[in-house]
Amino acid sequence: MITTKRAGKPSPSSLLSNFLIASAVLVLIYIVITGLGGTIAGFANSQGYIGKNTLTYVDYLVSLLGLSLSVFVYLKLYKSVIAKRMPLELGFGYSRFSLKNIEMGLILFSIVLCLELVVGLVGAMTGVQINTNVGEVLGGAPGWFLFFAAVIEPINEEIFFRGFLVPRLGIIPSAVIFGLAHYSYNSTFGIEVIAACVFGLLSGYIYKKTGSIYPGIVAHILVNSMAALSIAGML
Repeated sequence: MITTKRAGKPSPSSLLSNFLIASAVLVLIYIVITGLGGTIAGFANSQGYIGKNTLTYVDYLVSLLGLSLSVFVYLKLYKSVIAKRMPLELGFGYSRFSLKNIEMGLILFSIVLCLELVVGLVGAMTGVQINTNVGEVLGGAPGWFLFFAAVIEPINEEIFFRGFLVPRLGIIPSAVIFGLAHYSYNSTFGIEVIAACVFGLLSGYIYKKTGSIYPGIVAHILVNSMAALSIAGML
């Protein structure tokens, strides 16, 4: 009798191997994209087209745009996802752009705003100044960069951390990575890292429940817009 072996679940070692290979491919794509963008920006600086300060902001812009661009290239080349499927893979699509999901984004923003007020109240009651240092890091930034930080950056980060990482790593790991990405602000008690982790947990949970990336984008844009307006002295 000829028996056929049924395909079972992949072994843990196989899953780990696939994860490491996929991660290496994604990182390689990211390095190529950011390296190319950085080279172009550096050349523009050497030729006097942009100043040194502008180069710093452009390098930061390239590094963040590289997050979403590397995801799209990865899905197209490595995972062979056709273009029209990419938005669905990342939580976009008309069916997911609903009033309910927009409301979820507003609720998430309200929660974040309440948490910020609580932190401010605790600081006032204890006499301990809790500073996120965002104003110090981005103070003096040109208007175009503040617009990028308020609108474009949140979309890029939500694509990468929620739309891409949550389905592959889970809510908690993606939130931790998102939090650590904010370490450079050197905030008091690491409050910026903690706040980013909390936002990542809430946004990731909503994404998992709704399958939509829009709630996170709405909340993220509102949070960053408040910070940008404050830095610009308009709030």
